[in-house]
Amino acid sequence: MKSRNGSDLWPFFEPRTVAVLGSLKDGMGHGYWALKNMLEFGYTGKLYPVNPAYSEVLGMKAYPSVNEIADAVDLALVITPPTTVPAIIKECAEKGVKAAVIVSENFADAGGEGAKLQQRLVDITIHSGIRIIGPNTVGVFNAANGFTTIPYPFGYDKVRSGGIAYCSQTGIVLPQCQPIGDRGYPISKMCDVGNKCDVNEVDLLNYLAADNETKVSAMHIEDVKNGGDFLNAARSFAERKPLIIFKSARSAAGARASASHTGSLMVDDVIYDNAIRQAGVIRAKTWQEFWDIPKVFAYNSPPSGNRVAIISHSGGAGVVAADLAVESGLALSRYTDATLRKLAKLSPRLAKNPIDLGPPLSVVDDPMSMQEEVIATVLDDTNVDCAAIILYVGTMAPASYIVQMFERLVKRISKPITVWFYGTKLSLIEDISRQLEGLGVPTYVDQETAVKSLGALVKYSESKKDI
Repeated sequence: MKSRNGSDLWPFFEPRTVAVLGSLKDGMGHGYWALKNMLEFGYTGKLYPVNPAYSEVLGMKAYPSVNEIADAVDLALVITPPTTVPAIIKECAEKGVKAAVIVSENFADAGGEGAKLQQRLVDITIHSGIRIIGPNTVGVFNAANGFTTIPYPFGYDKVRSGGIAYCSQTGIVLPQCQPIGDRGYPISKMCDVGNKCDVNEVDLLNYLAADNETKVSAMHIEDVKNGGDFLNAARSFAERKPLIIFKSARSAAGARASASHTGSLMVDDVIYDNAIRQAGVIRAKTWQEFWDIPKVFAYNSPPSGNRVAIISHSGGAGVVAADLAVESGLALSRYTDATLRKLAKLSPRLAKNPIDLGPPLSVVDDPMSMQEEVIATVLDDTNVDCAAIILYVGTMAPASYIVQMFERLVKRISKPITVWFYGTKLSLIEDISRQLEGLGVPTYVDQETAVKSLGALVKYSESKKDI
């Protein structure tokens, strides 16, 4: 069997049967938590705990070894001492297990004997065909079917299913370390490739390019072992879907730190930067951009051009947004005469771009109605391709009114927008952001990323027109 996209990586994300080898101690063992997470997130495949010291865990029969499992096993999750791992993987391969996620660390990341152990894993995959993610990884997460190999408690049991795939060479990107549930990121797949003894970024790019659930991918990488293959895969992916890459270990100090935890080597950053841009890849410069730029692609259709309208409750924030827009390759829209007349009729101070809503709203009887009319008028303008909206939320601008406004606007909005909220209550900002994300409106924790995301969307859309 292969996955719907024909890749042999399907057992990592869509396994029918999973063997979990590791400590099954109630509330403490990594194997226990991996199993518990799968159950809590709704995975419905068959689970086989494997540990000779247990007969049962979480109501499931435990087995002394994978060979004692009568069924065929698609995936083995291995969380045992490193010296035991090669023999376990060899046993899994002989049984016909198709893939393994190795959480255990102290392989190439530790050097010396660890590197030799990892080479034994490489030899096994070459001779047997079993695919391996890791070692030194927390593995994968699939929001669509609730499958995960993460062996740590999350603190929540629901992730929004959607179109963004996040991949990394570190487990910090996956849900056990990030507020994925609170932020409302629409997730398709997530993966930590770890030491990459077998499966690497190239394999993932090829898999995700054909994955119908993935609309855009963000990839955090530290090193690339085969630059040519990686660029070909990245270029092929970018021809079909947006690809955002955030590369760390850009400095010599960062490279040394990377080598100490993954056994990776640094690629010259200038060469790397030029290469990925030529491949049509969008480069994220910050951690926040890595997380938030993909949302603009997941929620919005491609814009017709680069003309942006900026609508803000703050004149100062509008000026900052204008600078960011130009730096991001956007051009401020020149509204049509009809739009200018409509705006001027509401208030002469509104007939401009950026629009400063603050002063006009403070002197009218129904500021919420005026605000909605201004946004709708601007978005209807044929000279506007996209919009960056900056709104205060608080006592003078209740969240309920703003959410209701966007509920109406999304029914008529066909142009890309991003929204940045500011105010005095962080909890209120986060709550309204979650509600708008639920409506399919991308919201941002900082103004810079909100505007840069529109620039990335426009740039990618324009590159597709040139093909």
